[in-house]
Amino acid sequence: MTNRAGGSVPVYTEDLDLYRFNAPGYPETLATYLQEKYRDKPIGVVVSVGSSALDYALRLRTSVWPNVPIVFAAVDKKTADLGIVPGVTGITVQLTLADMIRAARSLLPDTSRFALVGDKLQNQLYYGRFAQELVDYSKDFQFIDLTGLPLAEVKQRVAVLPEHTVVLYIGINGDQAAVYASAELVPQIAEVANRPIIVGVETYFGTGATGGYLLTPRQIGHEAGQLALRILAGEDPSTIPVMASSDPKPIFDWRQLRRWNISASNLPAGSEIRFRSPDLWEQYYWEIIAAFCVVLLQSGMIGGLMFERYRRHAAEGESRLRALQVIHLNRTATAGALSASVAHELNQPLGAILNYAETADVLLSEKSVNVQLLKEIVADIRRDDQRASDVIRHMRTLLKQRSETELQTFDLYDAIDVAIRILEPEATKRGIALDTAHANTAFPVRADEVQIQQVILNLVANGMDAVSDCPPSRRRLMVQAIPSGKSDVEVLVSDSGSGIAKDALRKIFDTFYTTKATGTGLGLSIARTIVESNGGKIWAENREGGGAVFRFTLPLTTGTSYAH
Repeated sequence: MTNRAGGSVPVYTEDLDLYRFNAPGYPETLATYLQEKYRDKPIGVVVSVGSSALDYALRLRTSVWPNVPIVFAAVDKKTADLGIVPGVTGITVQLTLADMIRAARSLLPDTSRFALVGDKLQNQLYYGRFAQELVDYSKDFQFIDLTGLPLAEVKQRVAVLPEHTVVLYIGINGDQAAVYASAELVPQIAEVANRPIIVGVETYFGTGATGGYLLTPRQIGHEAGQLALRILAGEDPSTIPVMASSDPKPIFDWRQLRRWNISASNLPAGSEIRFRSPDLWEQYYWEIIAAFCVVLLQSGMIGGLMFERYRRHAAEGESRLRALQVIHLNRTATAGALSASVAHELNQPLGAILNYAETADVLLSEKSVNVQLLKEIVADIRRDDQRASDVIRHMRTLLKQRSETELQTFDLYDAIDVAIRILEPEATKRGIALDTAHANTAFPVRADEVQIQQVILNLVANGMDAVSDCPPSRRRLMVQAIPSGKSDVEVLVSDSGSGIAKDALRKIFDTFYTTKATGTGLGLSIARTIVESNGGKIWAENREGGGAVFRFTLPLTTGTSYAH
């Protein structure tokens, strides 16, 4: 140990084992041994633990360590009162039946009887008060006296105890068969007992006892050590009064609580629970909190992203609807601009049909009807009727209001032919030659056919405006489709006009940008929107030798490719 001045103090320990070695002459032999052993060792204080050790230390005081102060610990108050002499002080302990009953009742409030297991009370050093306490508590509880019985019988009896019983173990040191270390019997008794075991000292705890208000060796040793240090520091032991040890502490075994299905909420306030295996929450408290926070944060982010995705989806849907409306308005405006030419285009087949009908009427009034000629007239009527029907069908398709893009697979040249057919009357009216260069192969694409027709209409209509002021011989437009790369097709609309100014090339597809006095600036912007929404791209450039060319690409349907 270390004294108060900070220096190191050597400590020697001796286990007297007087309980098991009690032959006549043994104490004297042991005294001679200790006297020779410590002949050259100055002893400043003797610390005795237990009543037997105190009695023996007082006997050695005259022969081995004369006038050496004695500090005792773990001695019952009755023994201490008998052993107090000058130069002796210490700490007394008092084990009570009240503490053991209090511990049992806190765990199992419906306890009504107690089985007392241990040596006979008259042979007990620390449980001397139990005899009187038993008289007092017998008014409220039933006691099953198993003291002084052979170990084998004790084990048989504790295995068949009635309900609402708790075992109070006060130590068995021996019977007719053998001498025991009382702490070593606890696991044997606990193994067969059908009721919880309450103890009063820590040396009986941890091997099967449920717990109780325990006196601990650490607590007793600490208190005795403090007294020894005071004496080593020069304090007169006769001025230090004998003191009672601190109150025992409620200590319980988690394993036994689970065995007997006892809730930890029943334990007395301030209880210490030992041998408790921490659960997942206790082991990983901060990790679980962190994981929960991460999950909560992620859930919040996911929820926010889902809401944002919903809003974006709704906005995109609204945007697509507005774009389709603008596209439809553009088609309607284009149709309105072409209405005169369309009317002229319809008047031709309708006028021809009328002429054919009048001719047939004349032929039918003749006496000799020319059947072959009538058949030819009917065939001509059908042809012109189909021509008028096609014009109306194309215009109806162009003007149809739709709320969604309709994807379909079609040959790109079919869309070019329809657009050219719609614009031919206007081109003829303006004296403009529209040429198409058909390839020897089809260009299947998957897109909205009407919207692609609208792109071609817008580009060709722009080209027609570009060549309107040119001499008649130069009023020409060419529309053709060629492979582009391995999986795209490119459409070219080229004119022979004056070309596009350099500064206009950069913004010609911008919304509301126009170089025409009466233009809206929407036609080319809409064309770009349609092409890009169908997976392509569009651009314009000037041709060598004059004029401009507008190009746009579309992806071919899966499985179609061209190598160059």
